[in-house]
Amino acid sequence: MEVQIKSCIEGARQARGLTVIIDVFRSSNTIISALGQGAGWVIPVGELQEAYQLKKEHTGHLLVGERKSITPEGFDYGNSPSRIASLDLKDTNVIITTSAGTQGIVNATGADEILIGSFANAGALMDYIRNKAPRHVTLVPMGFESAEKAEEDEQFALYLKARLDGGDPDLDSVKQKILHCSGADRLRRIGRDDDLHFAMELNTYELIPFYDRESRRIKAIYP
Repeated sequence: MEVQIKSCIEGARQARGLTVIIDVFRSSNTIISALGQGAGWVIPVGELQEAYQLKKEHTGHLLVGERKSITPEGFDYGNSPSRIASLDLKDTNVIITTSAGTQGIVNATGADEILIGSFANAGALMDYIRNKAPRHVTLVPMGFESAEKAEEDEQFALYLKARLDGGDPDLDSVKQKILHCSGADRLRRIGRDDDLHFAMELNTYELIPFYDRESRRIKAIYP
């Protein structure tokens, strides 16, 4: 099994094989939380206008996301995994658009299979990949606004690659690097310490978000 790391939007476009989209702060965790709280599916979209149109067509769906870390006008919730994790989402579906994570999902057109990963589902994700044993795995840390590498995403990708390659990296060291990076500082500045702490929790959910291209929906699968 060959594991490669390809970053940001260009990395998503170059991704091949089983592909993991990584956005630790925060959309990976928001998607994981939504499915973990019972949402039937999550619809990821790249453009704000498309998100508004889907909400208009499906008024019962929750509309969540952000642009430049701020909740867009008319959205039900921002891109906050800790907030989503407090909701009962049974019999609910979610529409999400963000500056990085959802951009990676919709641009990974060459991937054989698209999964979403973070610390919150790291164990389940590793079990699934090991059991499937694909020839090629692409890890795509999406970075800041999908254009600039972000330490939190790069560190998780390196951690995941090391584990898949049979290594045993020091998780505490990885977390310390993330907690002292600029992305963590940005979350603190906008008052989302709750999301920062949530993002550092390991194996909160035993599920993997899987993007089904035919339906354009993300559904939960289990290792």
